[in-house]
Amino acid sequence: MAVIYYNRGGLDKKFSSDNQAIKILYACRAENETAVVPTSFHAHENNLELQYIFGGRANIIIGNHVHEVCKGNVIVYNAGTLHDERPDAKLGVSFYNCGVKNIQVKGLPENHLLPEDVSPVLNTGEMSTCVEMIFRELVEQISLKKTAGAAVCSHLLNALLIILTEQIPNEKNLRGGKFDSSFLRCKEFIDANFTETITIEQLSQIANMSISGFSHSFKKFLGIAPLQYLTRLRIGLAQKILISTDKSIAEVATEVGYDNISHFNNQFKKFVGTSPQNYRKLWVGNEQFKNLNHIYNSLMKN
Repeated sequence: MAVIYYNRGGLDKKFSSDNQAIKILYACRAENETAVVPTSFHAHENNLELQYIFGGRANIIIGNHVHEVCKGNVIVYNAGTLHDERPDAKLGVSFYNCGVKNIQVKGLPENHLLPEDVSPVLNTGEMSTCVEMIFRELVEQISLKKTAGAAVCSHLLNALLIILTEQIPNEKNLRGGKFDSSFLRCKEFIDANFTETITIEQLSQIANMSISGFSHSFKKFLGIAPLQYLTRLRIGLAQKILISTDKSIAEVATEVGYDNISHFNNQFKKFVGTSPQNYRKLWVGNEQFKNLNHIYNSLMKN
């Protein structure tokens, strides 16, 4: 069982900035039945997310790169970075994650921990036990609302960021993405317009290729067909809305580009393996569900 615990206790700590204090937005531990639930393409526009893998394996697409992750890896999702998480079908993937706001590293945009040319998958090596303990304790402090939680989480988060930034120089730089310019144009067009009606004919024209040739090449480069990529973008946005707002399923369907709620439900279940309502209960739980708008909006202030 995995439930996201939203932090409402003002756990603040300064890190490389004289003007803003870091804010932990949420923390989560996911395993068992949630370990094989995929998270389709989405981005965290207003915060950095850190994820620690403590079991299983997954293939993660981040931007234009595919990464295989396993135990001991920390994945850094800079704000606004599009990513897709596919757990191993047999092993699943077990992880901790936390959302952090007001990160300011010199020379980088706000809520970015890594330059764009550095691999977002960090190897914790000998520090893996320590890193896992930090993530575990962050979840416990927030979920149990411990009396000294604010102070404990502030120090834990600061320690985690120091460990990760020390590791960054040891990671390899990313090579150029697998896409040539025509495919990048198509991908960027889909990324910007996926809640609107897009046809394969439009995309093949942008790529200046035949429909069959474009479809074959797109799948070869990214591993999925172009319209499947479009659908996964929609489902990914729906997953994000479901766990951060208390909008109705019908409202979510409309917002991500579906005018038929039955079709939305079918597509969601096809890609995620469960219904939108069950997904929400799995990740949010019954206690927070009806108060999500208030919780999330209050967290995103300042």
